[in-house]
Amino acid sequence: MRCMEGLYKRWKRTPERIRKVTIFVIGFTIVGAGLIMLITPGPGWAAIFLGFAILASEFEFAERVRDKLVHFLKKLIARGERAWRKFKRGFDKWMQT
Repeated sequence: MRCMEGLYKRWKRTPERIRKVTIFVIGFTIVGAGLIMLITPGPGWAAIFLGFAILASEFEFAERVRDKLVHFLKKLIARGERAWRKFKRGFDKWMQT
């Protein structure tokens, strides 16, 4: 734990311009890889979320995009849960007949 605290302090002491360029390059590289993985095998959406989480650590625009993605994901999960409950009710009725 002390090691992470030391890294964090050192990172925050890094000049802002270098920090932002580094985060920009790493974040957009991961987002780009995620976009490629959407059409090829791989965890595309997970990489996109991770990339925007990294970008959000230094950029306000990425924070807004990340928040929209999280909102979209929550809605998607709720929709999936509703569909699952509906399917399960129908399946249980079918099994009882």
